[in-house]
Amino acid sequence: MSNELDAKAARERAKAIAEQRRAERRNRKRKCVVCGVEESDKTPLGPHPEGIGPSCKDEVTCQARQAAASR
Repeated sequence: MSNELDAKAARERAKAIAEQRRAERRNRKRKCVVCGVEESDKTPLGPHPEGIGPSCKDEVTCQARQAAASR
């Protein structure tokens, strides 16, 4: 009986950890793969044309941020 309780407690703990990780993943801010700015209302991100990840929808502003960061 003790083994059954331990197994049940372990399953419940694993479920809690998995749910916590899912919540953290949902709340994580996405970053542009080109300039590194975080997604917000002012800087919405979309798919990168080459498929390497999210990137800024305004390409000119993104390139300006990238140039400013590399200085």
